[in-house]
Amino acid sequence: MAAGTGIYITWVTGAIMLSIAMMPLFKPNYAKLSADGFIDMFRRYWAHMVVVFSVYVWKDILDGMDRALMANTQLDMTPYVYAIEGDIVLWVQQAMRNALLDEAFTHFYVMGFMTATFASFLYPIYFDDRHMADRVSLSMFWTYVIAIPFYLFFNVGVTGNHIPEMQTIAYDLTPEINNWFTRIDPFTNGMPSLHIGLPFAIWLTMQRWDDDGRWYRYRNFLMGFILLTALSIVYLGIHWVVDIIGGMVVAILAVQITSRTSEPIWKIADERLFGRRLARAISNPGKWAKQVYGGLKEYLRPLKEPSRRQTSIMIAAVVMSTGGVLLWDATHQDFPLEGVEWPTAAVGSEGWLVSVEEDPMSSEVIITQWNVTSQEGTEIVSGGWEVAPSVVVSGQYMVLHDLENLEFYDLGNQGEVRTPSLSLNDVGPIIDLAIAEDSGTAVLVIMGESSLRFLEVSISDSIVGQQNGSFSIVAASDSLIAWVDSSSLSPTVNLTSVTGGIEIEVELDVTATEAEDEYLEQLSGIPVSYSNATVIDIDMSSSWLVAVVDVGPVNRTILVDILSGDQRILSDPLWDSSSPSVGDDRVAFLQIPFWDPTNPVGNGNHDVYLHEIDSNSTLAITRDDDVNQMDPQVLLEEVAWIEVDTEGDSVLKVYSGETFQPYSSVILQSAIVMLMPLLFLWAYQAASER
Repeated sequence: MAAGTGIYITWVTGAIMLSIAMMPLFKPNYAKLSADGFIDMFRRYWAHMVVVFSVYVWKDILDGMDRALMANTQLDMTPYVYAIEGDIVLWVQQAMRNALLDEAFTHFYVMGFMTATFASFLYPIYFDDRHMADRVSLSMFWTYVIAIPFYLFFNVGVTGNHIPEMQTIAYDLTPEINNWFTRIDPFTNGMPSLHIGLPFAIWLTMQRWDDDGRWYRYRNFLMGFILLTALSIVYLGIHWVVDIIGGMVVAILAVQITSRTSEPIWKIADERLFGRRLARAISNPGKWAKQVYGGLKEYLRPLKEPSRRQTSIMIAAVVMSTGGVLLWDATHQDFPLEGVEWPTAAVGSEGWLVSVEEDPMSSEVIITQWNVTSQEGTEIVSGGWEVAPSVVVSGQYMVLHDLENLEFYDLGNQGEVRTPSLSLNDVGPIIDLAIAEDSGTAVLVIMGESSLRFLEVSISDSIVGQQNGSFSIVAASDSLIAWVDSSSLSPTVNLTSVTGGIEIEVELDVTATEAEDEYLEQLSGIPVSYSNATVIDIDMSSSWLVAVVDVGPVNRTILVDILSGDQRILSDPLWDSSSPSVGDDRVAFLQIPFWDPTNPVGNGNHDVYLHEIDSNSTLAITRDDDVNQMDPQVLLEEVAWIEVDTEGDSVLKVYSGETFQPYSSVILQSAIVMLMPLLFLWAYQAASER
């Protein structure tokens, strides 16, 4: 069971039990309670259940699309909302802040909402009020449908993440609650607030169609619930006042649409008609087919003489189909790199990406240099490797190596194939290797068992410097070298220059809160130990150092500003992370999307996360539980990684910085051309019909 599910099950169970317990208070005067009623409602109202609960199927899909849109387009409207209403919500939170309210409002925010929405749907179908059930279920459905465009294209973040002094009380109440919210909520779906929109739509529906007052008591309950919810979502640091207004507007529109669509929809979808139609089809298939054909013919008859209504449908179809194409492009910016069939490793830097492939039939190792923008590959011709070599790329330089041998390449040289500029044998042991530069000359930093050796490429067989010690990892950028001392008693990274003029020791701080560490130990059964924490991976650019530190149950990824020494943890402290890559003020790394105690740490599927250093924002650019990601690499405009599916098949994928593809412009231009005559026709028809 995934971590955080325990509190969710508690909330759901509590909401169901509370809804049932309240039934005697809000039942119509004519109604009676019995256990058989629960069985009958499934038989009588299964289509209504499909309509309402289909929303929960969409939610995961739409949340994934929303995360992709945020990662690709940065559609953030929060600053504009803040400019409109300022610190109103902050004043409410600070004036009322109380530990008891923190607890009460957090559980009310989740379980109260579940109770209100579940009860609002349950009561009409249990008490067989079909007139109200038809309208309540559609109002709930349309409320969510109307909210979808706002969630995708009008992203408004939670107040506690934007206003400096505001606290996200609900999300941070406990590590378990935080873990659950982080998995299911993109934190950008503020406008409109469905915590207001859904119950307000239900209240309006009952207010409008409760002709004999049978739901009078429940309407009053809903109004009290809406008022308390409005206060709680502001207090908890989640919603803006504008979000509440948006929820009310969406609810009003949903009820108006329900009044127009209820009769035609339930004329077709009424559960009582399905059995009759099925019986007719079985008893007399020919007659049934003629009736269906006749009904379809009658439905399409107006198209022979199209009116304004048919033209409106055509205009809507053009707009929606065009928007669908653009939305697809905006949420599918990653593509497989053509020509790579069996990737086992990928390394990139700036505009270059080098793929390593191992043919499963011949065990041949194929190494190719790629320009990801043009998707053109250049073959790497080396002396041949019995097993796939390790690959290091820095700028225009690349090194292939195993434990004893290395080949150096200058990727900037033109030609149809790449051959090594320098080949050295028996220079081992090579435990790790990095490429630095000194005055424009490449310097290979070779890490052995007890030394760092500096080999200047222009002097192929000469070691120009050496540093003795116990080392475990090395990385380099320009003339700066980072290395980890395996004998260090704390997670520390040492920085030095090729010429030796710089000596810096950076002690990494990966501590989380005490509550998070206790929760992590409870989940994993492994104690968090900062005294035994070790650095297991590093990468660096000219200004930034990123390191992965093993603290026991999980690995945490931390970013260090080399100039100032400032540090920030990039990964979620509760989730395992690995494989960092830094460049162009961005960091890509792997992280498990949720904690599953049934699997060993690190054996679950990982997603690729991209951190924008300037904005200090982190977004998942992959979101798939069925595939695993490996070796993320930050390039100039793109991010590349290897994706492995459940069958073990792998593909090298590239995340492009371009939001829309060339064909999108063609479709958009075609739509504009089509809309001109359609709008003219609609205006002509409207004038003629009047």
